[in-house]
Amino acid sequence: MVKSKLVQNLCNGYPTILRRDIEGIINIIISEIIDALKRDESVEIRGWGRFKTVVRKARLGRNPQNSKAVNISEKKVIRWKMSKILYKKLNKKNEF
Repeated sequence: MVKSKLVQNLCNGYPTILRRDIEGIINIIISEIIDALKRDESVEIRGWGRFKTVVRKARLGRNPQNSKAVNISEKKVIRWKMSKILYKKLNKKNEF
């Protein structure tokens, strides 16, 4: 699902809220998640999952076009772990 489809679904579910307000709310939520991750904070949304940043170490890689060794620098990546509740819902284990 893309962001525009999410906005459309929310507009259909909440017809009294204007589309631009829903878009603004979604943009604020995404912006806050990004800002927290930039500050190396983890973001937990209960019942859904947790985002956190992890530093990948520098390593030696290989260019697939010419097989030459290439240095790959250290960088931050985002890790996401789903909650147990979401895991159970996805795997049809409604035992809670």
